[in-house]
Amino acid sequence: MRFESDRAALIVDPVSSGKLYPALLADYGIETILLDTDSARVSGFRNSGTPGAVNFEADLGGSRDRLVAMCAQRSVGYVIAGSEPGVELAEYVRGELANVCANDAVLPMRRWDKQYMFEALAAAGVPSLTTRAVTDPETVPAEAIRQLRAGGKLVVKPARGAASVDVRLVETTSELTEAVAAITGNAGLFGGSPAALIQDMYPAPRVEYAVDTFSAHGRHDLLCVSVYDKWVSGSGDFVYERGRWLGHSEPVVAELTAYVHRVLDALGVRVGPAHMEIMSGPLGPRLIDFGARAHGIGHPQQTHLLTGDSQIHRECAFIAEQFGLRPPADHRPAGYSLTRHGALVLLSIDRPSRYRGGAEADLLPLPGVVEARIAAGVGDIHPATRSMMDSVALGLVFVTADSAEELDLRCAEVRKRAGDAFVAV
Repeated sequence: MRFESDRAALIVDPVSSGKLYPALLADYGIETILLDTDSARVSGFRNSGTPGAVNFEADLGGSRDRLVAMCAQRSVGYVIAGSEPGVELAEYVRGELANVCANDAVLPMRRWDKQYMFEALAAAGVPSLTTRAVTDPETVPAEAIRQLRAGGKLVVKPARGAASVDVRLVETTSELTEAVAAITGNAGLFGGSPAALIQDMYPAPRVEYAVDTFSAHGRHDLLCVSVYDKWVSGSGDFVYERGRWLGHSEPVVAELTAYVHRVLDALGVRVGPAHMEIMSGPLGPRLIDFGARAHGIGHPQQTHLLTGDSQIHRECAFIAEQFGLRPPADHRPAGYSLTRHGALVLLSIDRPSRYRGGAEADLLPLPGVVEARIAAGVGDIHPATRSMMDSVALGLVFVTADSAEELDLRCAEVRKRAGDAFVAV
């Protein structure tokens, strides 16, 4: 292929939504260099090597210096975090390459380690939930124990993670110590030994939102807001049922927009996409989780179908502007506009079950089903769903409709049909 620019874009861990970048960048004539890391393999984001990718550990000996030298030699002019496992390394390379757009270099870990993240929010005066970091069950704060004994609830999560893995709702002191031990006593999702965070439970009534932005030279644009429907399993795990896209005119969107701008500034975000999970209710918006990368599970692809834009489309256009392949956009309208109602249904099972097959054939003819991605193999036995990663291992279904009421009915039918394809074991 003939490239229009003498500069290339590096994609660190091009899995999940990161797979969408190469084709879009190729449309602008931009070369992509793919980089696999063991963090994505250990975490289960990928099970095999990405075709054509450089392997950070095998090919570069895990040396950041060698990676930076390779990028300089191959004229890398932009660095993309293809998924959550690659955020830390992508941030490092950005900071080491001359004339490459980068985020604030001070305390970069505030963008991928939740312990530093919530400390940064507090320091900047951005409202957040009380969060305590512990390194082993013996150091659980007395205040957390008092809250539980008084009838309160707490959320325990790893300081580094993604997709709600190991995030637990606890109501007793034994559940608290068990949840902390499960995190601190085992390797984290991306390896290492993460701290456990004990976080206050947002008071009811509460709603969780996903907010997706793109930043350029410190300006933050809102590209999508969706709301999560979920339930808490008997084991205390948060199980996501679906994410519904919200229209920009929804009253809560303006409140969320003002809040996320403060979050992005507090975390030193100046360039690139960010994905935030935010709880809102009587306290107002409060950040729950943050990723300095695009929304995962292919979500930007559906956002583009519903709005004509997405974080990844916006980032690729920005890269083309930086490389001189298209003129900078003079003006972009604030916010976004939905052409239809849409939802991404995440499949789940409440007990270990075997996949019988046939789900795609049953689901695709249903009204409003645009895409059905069934990841389960015929005969595979899956555990009860405990995280979004578990749901992704089963499958996702993208559904659209002309009204919210019609969307609810269509999603309910999708969940029923999909459930029929699994039998308890």
